[in-house]
Amino acid sequence: MRDSTPGRVRRILRGVAAAVLAAGGATAVAAAPPAAADDCKAVGVISARGTWEPQDGSWLQKPMGDLILQRYPGQAEYTELTYPAEVAFDTSAPVGVGNLISTLNAEAQRCPDQRYVLLGYSQGAGVVGDALAAPSARIWGRDKGTVSTAASSRIAAIVLFGDIRFKAGEPYNVGTFEPGKESGDPPPRPAGALSAYASRIQDYCVKDDFVCQGTGNFIAHLAYFVNGMPSQGVDFAVAKLEGGRRA
Repeated sequence: MRDSTPGRVRRILRGVAAAVLAAGGATAVAAAPPAAADDCKAVGVISARGTWEPQDGSWLQKPMGDLILQRYPGQAEYTELTYPAEVAFDTSAPVGVGNLISTLNAEAQRCPDQRYVLLGYSQGAGVVGDALAAPSARIWGRDKGTVSTAASSRIAAIVLFGDIRFKAGEPYNVGTFEPGKESGDPPPRPAGALSAYASRIQDYCVKDDFVCQGTGNFIAHLAYFVNGMPSQGVDFAVAKLEGGRRA
C-alpha cells in the first residue's frame, strides 16, 4: 500500500542518521540540547489503525486527527503509523510496535518540544499498548527496544478504542463495558503494565465488543464509529495538551 507520509518518514530518517553521526563523533564535548528542526510542530498525532483499515487513513481515527488539527491550526500534524494491520497478528503487530517506538524516539530527538497524541483502534490499540509497556509485559515486539525517557515525557494523551489487549480493572478504562470482562485471545496485558501513563490514557470499550470483552459480536466492535466516543477522546486529548502547556 502507498505510504501517505513519505516526507515525514524522510525527516524521521534524517533525524536518526544525524543522531548516529553525532554518536560516532571523535571529539568528546559537552552535549548541547538538540535544536528543533524548522518543520517541527507543537503537536504530533500518531494513529495506529485497526485491522484491515487502509494505510492512508484510519476510518475511525483520521477524523479525530482532523479535529485536533483544527484546534491547533498550523501547529499540528497527523501521521498514520506504517504497519500491516493484518489478521496475522503475530507478524503484523510487532512491525507496528517497532515502528512506533523508533518513530517516537527519533522524533523526540528531532523535535524536542513537540508533544504527542497516540490513537489506537482494535489491533492498533494493542500495538500502542505493547509499544509503551515494558518488553516483559508485551506479547508483540519484545525485541523492539523501549520508548526513551525523552519521548515518553512528551506523550500528552493516549486514546484507545476496542483494545485487543483490554485489561479489566484499570483506572483509565471508560465506556459501557461489563466490569470484570476483558480481551481473550490475544490475552489482556498484565495489570498495571501502563501505570506510568495511567493519567494520560482513555481506553474505550463498549459492552458486547468481542475484541475488548472477550465475548460478544463484531457489530459492537464497530459502535465507536457512531457512539460519540471519538469526540470524547478528542476532548480528552486537547485537555491534556492544554494542561501540559499551562504547566
